[in-house]
Amino acid sequence: MKRLAASIGVTVALFILIEYVSSQSATPVKGKILKCYQCNSFYDKGCADYFDNMTYPLIPCSEKATMCRKIIQEAFYDGRWDIRYIRQCAEKGEVGPDSGRWCKERLGTYGVRVKTCHCDDKDGCNGAASWTLNHTLVMALTLYILMYLGSRLRCL
Repeated sequence: MKRLAASIGVTVALFILIEYVSSQSATPVKGKILKCYQCNSFYDKGCADYFDNMTYPLIPCSEKATMCRKIIQEAFYDGRWDIRYIRQCAEKGEVGPDSGRWCKERLGTYGVRVKTCHCDDKDGCNGAASWTLNHTLVMALTLYILMYLGSRLRCL
């Protein structure tokens, strides 16, 4: 039983440490230069979705930039849709709901559609949407496994 309690304590401490470190490294600090992905799929096909965050560097923005931007530009040209992705720093813009995961869409003349997404919650937020495990779920699952193993050990 003491071993189970110690395992749970270590798991909780590790969870708190991971949560603290991940929150500190991703969130920009006021006065700190924001870093964003900066590329254009017209010149670099890898800039399009599905964007691989691991193959592009985060580039520091100017001091005036307060957010990152992702633009999806669709134009109907020569009988087909041409789609371009532009990732850049932004001085002005409006962060949409869910930390900018919802984009504003504008329809223009001559078959042009533009989606603009702004975010300011962390460096590189204009990359691809990332799927992350819910830390609470991982913690609950770990505790359940530890309790299950502890009960099995008592039966032996």
